[in-house]
Amino acid sequence: MPTTLPGSTSKQIASRTRRGVRPRDRRTTQTSRTDRTALMRRLPGDCRSGAPAMRTPGSPRVPRPCRSAEPRDRTTSARRGRAVLVSRHRVLDALLLGEPTATSMGVDVRREQLVLLLAGALVTGAAVAVTGVIAFVGLVVPHAVRLVLGTRHRILLPASMLSGAIFLILNRTGDLLGRVTRDIDRLEVFFAHTVVPAIAAVVMPSGVLLWLIVIGYPGVALAVGVSVVVLGAGVPFVGRRRVGRNEAAIVAHLGTVSAHLADSIAGLREISAFGAAPERMRTLDRVERDLAVRRRVVARWSAARVALTRACQVGALAAVVVTAHAGGADAATIAAMVAVMFATFPALEAVEAFAALLGSTTSSLRRIREIADGTSDTPGPSTADAWHPPESAPEIRFDGVAFAHPGRPGRRVLDRVDLTLPAGGFVGVVGPTGSGKSTLGALAARIWDPVVGRVLWDGHDLRHIPVDVLRDRVTVVDQDPYLLPTSIAANLRLGAPEATDERLWEALHAVDLDTFVRAMPDGLDTAISDRTLSGGQRQRLALARAILHDGAVIVVDEGTGQLDAATEARVVARLRREWAGRTVLWITHRESTLDRCDMVCRVRDGQVIVEESTASAC
Repeated sequence: MPTTLPGSTSKQIASRTRRGVRPRDRRTTQTSRTDRTALMRRLPGDCRSGAPAMRTPGSPRVPRPCRSAEPRDRTTSARRGRAVLVSRHRVLDALLLGEPTATSMGVDVRREQLVLLLAGALVTGAAVAVTGVIAFVGLVVPHAVRLVLGTRHRILLPASMLSGAIFLILNRTGDLLGRVTRDIDRLEVFFAHTVVPAIAAVVMPSGVLLWLIVIGYPGVALAVGVSVVVLGAGVPFVGRRRVGRNEAAIVAHLGTVSAHLADSIAGLREISAFGAAPERMRTLDRVERDLAVRRRVVARWSAARVALTRACQVGALAAVVVTAHAGGADAATIAAMVAVMFATFPALEAVEAFAALLGSTTSSLRRIREIADGTSDTPGPSTADAWHPPESAPEIRFDGVAFAHPGRPGRRVLDRVDLTLPAGGFVGVVGPTGSGKSTLGALAARIWDPVVGRVLWDGHDLRHIPVDVLRDRVTVVDQDPYLLPTSIAANLRLGAPEATDERLWEALHAVDLDTFVRAMPDGLDTAISDRTLSGGQRQRLALARAILHDGAVIVVDEGTGQLDAATEARVVARLRREWAGRTVLWITHRESTLDRCDMVCRVRDGQVIVEESTASAC
């Protein structure tokens, strides 16, 4: 029966006895591990000399270093550890001394080969790291690009409205909406998701070429360089001219579809009333068929470029292998070069994505630039020429003014007009349809600029007044006003955001609309739209908004055309009192309202004739 040792229980002793293992003291076990570690450090010399590891009586059991097999697990583990140490020592010897040595796998390794493999691993790792950085930037940059492009160009539309660009007036709402949404989104995708990878497609192959030249394979570097040029600058641009024309047509067709749908929705009542829905659908089908044809052309060219890219990649790999073998490179070196090429291909494929989006992005940018160029119809003055008019009512004078609409320069709507609107005067303008009455009001408000002559504000050219200042001084009421789909109060405060409810009721009373609004369930907070009010109610609400804006110059273009005669007479009389001391240009078809005007002008054949006047300035 073995003697009980410290740290052992009776059950552990019995278990060891059954397995044929002699119980040992913990201190003896610790000493055994220390001696075994010291022995393994001396192991290479002991193995070469063949000296067996001797054990004195009473010393701990230690596995023999040079025996081919040991019956115990600890001995097998120690043998594997010795093999790892031997391999590490020999690899270090080969790396530091340049001597050939045989590893446990039987492969000869030299310092040059290890350096080459290490460099190839570093280049491949760098390629993977750069790919990760590109992926990260591709997720972060879109938000910054949208902030820059989206904010800048979505402000572009209100800025164009502020300057009264002709472009916005002559183009369809649906197309404009597509320009400031879909086209800007396309710009965001292009700059955020293709530019950064395209830059990486230049940086990564350059690093690979430099590595090949440094390790002494200029022939392989030449083959790789040719492959990079073909894959990065040749294949992605195959058929680019034809694809670009079709992509430009696709962008234009998408704008046409958006405009067609917006017009159909806006005129849904009229389309249904006249049974024109089938014809509208046929028109849309024709546009979409042409759109599908052009998309197929673009898709075929894209598929052809992808197939050509894969073929060129296979050819590039074959060229690298053949050139490297001809240059004396061994299998390990060639494998490293092939691995580096595989890591470079994804970066070159980004150029294909760049080229695929180039045509549509260029078309979208051109469409956005058309909006930006539209603001030049009424550009603001330079800082040195800027003049800020006083808030008092001015004298407006047309000095040899002529105007023709864009696209019809040979037909002048107004020609050599000389007219003076007295300060604080209520001037009526009358004439047949299409004679130029509305054009006269648009020139006075500088929605347009004359092609010849000047419009003067107290002797100063309107073009010398900053656009935002001019919009604050001039109030315009259109014959077909637009109401925002919100409350009555919000629509009225569009002209005066700080106006109180009391002031809103006063403006509504001036246009004889207060009784109607009080009868509504929510009063001023009642939600309205163009479809919930009649034409006359919308016109009177627009006149109340103009009263609240309180500009120095007020242009009313057929502002009471949808009112009955009695209501119109009451409204005009009240407006005369509200706008006393303001320069008012009252454009109308009805002769009945002219008796309240200080001055009456008739527009005929592009000329303005003053027929009667009670103002001394005339």
